[in-house]
Amino acid sequence: MIWSIFKGVLLGFLLFVFASFIWYLVDSSHIKTLRVKNCENAAGQSLKALSELVENSWLKRKHNDVLVLSDGQCMFFRFFQKPGALYFGQEMTSGYTVGVAMTTAELHQFADTISVNTDYQKMLDYLVVRAKTNPAPVHEF
Repeated sequence: MIWSIFKGVLLGFLLFVFASFIWYLVDSSHIKTLRVKNCENAAGQSLKALSELVENSWLKRKHNDVLVLSDGQCMFFRFFQKPGALYFGQEMTSGYTVGVAMTTAELHQFADTISVNTDYQKMLDYLVVRAKTNPAPVHEF
């Protein structure tokens, strides 16, 4: 009697741990952390990582994020597929971002044409110019 109760509790605990792990994988599948030695030339590399993340996504998410880290957070990309918006900046909480209207196909094309060694300022300059003609659609960030 006690042995069957113990087996039931143990099995329930193992199922809980397994379900928690699966939930964690699903919940974090839209975020990729890119660690770099130097933040200087990581913008192109992180854009390519975002393009790869969106292309290989097995689950449609509200947004996909790439966080670039060195000693601290260098920059981020956030891409919303549904309204078609790409956001880029230094920190998500700083408000220093630029938003550009961009479809998934345009994101992949942009990632293919940009150099891997593109630095933060060049990426920011390019996206600011593009944002003047194609601003990001208004939605909740």
